[in-house]
Amino acid sequence: MSARNFHDDSTLHAALYLLGSLAADEAAAFEEHLTSCPTCQAEVGQLREATSALAVLAVEVDPPKELRARLLQRVAASAHASADEAHAAAARPAQSWKDWAPSRGDGPIFVPAADAGWQPTGVAGVFAKGLFVDPRHDRVTMLVRMDAGSTYPAHRHGGPEECFLIEGDLDDGEIAMHAGDYLRKDGGTLHGVQSSKGGCVMLIISSLHDELVATSPG
Repeated sequence: MSARNFHDDSTLHAALYLLGSLAADEAAAFEEHLTSCPTCQAEVGQLREATSALAVLAVEVDPPKELRARLLQRVAASAHASADEAHAAAARPAQSWKDWAPSRGDGPIFVPAADAGWQPTGVAGVFAKGLFVDPRHDRVTMLVRMDAGSTYPAHRHGGPEECFLIEGDLDDGEIAMHAGDYLRKDGGTLHGVQSSKGGCVMLIISSLHDELVATSPG
């Protein structure tokens, strides 16, 4: 932008510059122009003085007395809502399939691949889709999906568990599984913390009475 363009409306350019409304390249060009243009320097100086005068003339107004109370109430309400959400997350069962209704057993059961039946398990990044629930025989058949970087806590098997890894990776600290791998563990055995670096999907056939086991840090 040339000096002539700046001078077409020097007051406007000076005002836009002081308001910070010029584009970065325009502001840089105007600042460079100011170093050698007494006219634009005067415009900027006068506008700065006018701005300062307006600030002095502004009447101070005390905020309404109830404003502080309203702000404190809003902060308290927000904190209470956050606490409720955290409590709800902590109370959510980490083995949600234990609450699934029994499957009907009077005919074929078909679950299409497109069925969007994924449900949160209560463990961050771990979801399950029920295929068949049989409380009578203490068995549940389900798909389990773990997001990349997620972990599932250590647990003790209430009965035999079969795991077929459909896709991704899964590591329980003893065995590193990849797509197509199969693992079976007997009832009563302890299964270490499972983790997935890139995420995975697995078919699980297990007991409805697995129990999470607390592990010591490190």
